[in-house]
Amino acid sequence: MRSSHQTLERVAAFDLDGTLLLGDIGDAVFAYLHLEGHTVKLSWREYQQLLRTHKSKAYRAVVEAMAGLEIETVVEATSAVMNLAKDYFVLGSDRVRKPKPRPLLSQFVSLLHEFHYQVFVISASNHVSVQYVTQTWFNIPASHAFGIQARICEGRITSELVAPVPIGAGKAELFKLVAGSAVPLITGTDSALDLPLLRLTHPMGLSLWVGDDQSDYEVVMENAKVGQRFLFAGSDDEPQSDDY
Repeated sequence: MRSSHQTLERVAAFDLDGTLLLGDIGDAVFAYLHLEGHTVKLSWREYQQLLRTHKSKAYRAVVEAMAGLEIETVVEATSAVMNLAKDYFVLGSDRVRKPKPRPLLSQFVSLLHEFHYQVFVISASNHVSVQYVTQTWFNIPASHAFGIQARICEGRITSELVAPVPIGAGKAELFKLVAGSAVPLITGTDSALDLPLLRLTHPMGLSLWVGDDQSDYEVVMENAKVGQRFLFAGSDDEPQSDDY
């Protein structure tokens, strides 16, 4: 008789910004492109305003605004941001934070590699930067790293986004598309927007919560699956265990 339980597999799925990274690579790269004088179709100030009023729309708009840029330009900007000597750079009146690997999660991902886990990253930052960062700093192959992806034409980014767009339910949809029938034994994020991804966690698995937004935390706790287990690894990287 076939068991009704899902098979345990060595699969993990993480958000990137604010989770594996301290900071946001999508924001930092977009700001750096402005700093270097590249033509993008959305100002930094407009993007900040959009973030305050409609995050999902902002995440899409910032990638669409890169239309016309060469892929290599975004790669170079990503590398420059991640290798800054300082912890921030200045754009107008704003200090833009340099993203850094979160020490606790970086060590955890290394441990998962040792135990032969397939580690996936599903992010709402631009696809080019996501792949570069995860390969370079977390040893996660490009085939397992996904961001908001625009179609490419002759080496340049277009404004046409590839579905599913990994925001909210789109993250869960994209994971299912790229991972097939696999069910993540471990998931991790810092945002209530990623609740659909968290809810994919295997019943015997574990979800990592690294967010420090109280309202997000409340939404996640109210909507998590009954019995879903969480490990709280806050912004100070000092984890505390708890169960939902």
